[in-house]
Amino acid sequence: MDFELRDAKVGDIDACMKLLTSKYMADPEHPDAIGTMWSEILRSKSGLFFVAADPALANRIVHFGVCVFVSDPCADEYHRAARPLIARRIVREWAQGARPFLAAGEIARANAGGGLNLVISHYGSIRVNEEVTERVRVANYESMRRALLGWNLRSYTTEAFGRENPELNPDHWGLSLGYRVRKYAREQLVEAGISEPEAPSLWTATRADAVRNPGYAMAVLFNSFTRPRFGFTGAEQETLRLAMDGRTDDAIARETGISLASIKKRFRAIYEKALHVEPHAEALRASAAEGKRGAESRRRLLLYLREHPEELRPYSPFETRKLKRDR
Repeated sequence: MDFELRDAKVGDIDACMKLLTSKYMADPEHPDAIGTMWSEILRSKSGLFFVAADPALANRIVHFGVCVFVSDPCADEYHRAARPLIARRIVREWAQGARPFLAAGEIARANAGGGLNLVISHYGSIRVNEEVTERVRVANYESMRRALLGWNLRSYTTEAFGRENPELNPDHWGLSLGYRVRKYAREQLVEAGISEPEAPSLWTATRADAVRNPGYAMAVLFNSFTRPRFGFTGAEQETLRLAMDGRTDDAIARETGISLASIKKRFRAIYEKALHVEPHAEALRASAAEGKRGAESRRRLLLYLREHPEELRPYSPFETRKLKRDR
């Protein structure tokens, strides 16, 4: 059975906590801070939180990843590897009342401008047996690909811990994917209280790296962005994401807490925007004019969106208005 790949829900947090790859990804005294930070990321849509779930397992979650976006100066500091344990630092700053990552509006503006600095702050996977572990590894890659395609990325940063998979050298794996891999100096590890066998390595990549090495896997993440054409609002994006997950209009209304009539009105607005963009205008025009969606029209639009994830990424209101003026 294939894993279910989806955005995380608040109810997934406890299961994800048990899968943390390394004890060094948060201070021991900050277990509650991780949960509150993850909850805020989900609530405010100020980051990415995705899971792979197996319906056959009791706790279901077999892999998860939490990503945040940070400012340019912050990303540059991380890339210089001034101090290990970036994930711990992010949680510590959050526990102290700071906000170490961009808010939703800042993400939208950066996505429309010079680009975003992505930091994978926390991740983890279940280990059962060799067969299941290989399936989880594939699900891990597919989850990352689905979550990150369509973003206007400027840089990527994460710390890779090799202890979870001793048969896989994380440094060689990172290099094979096209990342810059940097080890921390011994004195940095001592300062952070990390033993050398458990030391993380720093993986970084920039848009410039992707241009120089277009054949590497990481280049896909940096070269997948084009400007959105529809200019969907946040509410319209949420509705479409639920539709792409197979939800009916009734189910979307229940999940979003608004009336069925409002969902139908929202879809009419969505199709009205789609009339201005080929190749779907002809197929959608009749449905929009009659105030009806139609199964074929929905299928065509959702197919287009699956191939163009940038349409469902936050984009600045100014740029959205500019898209409308340019039509």
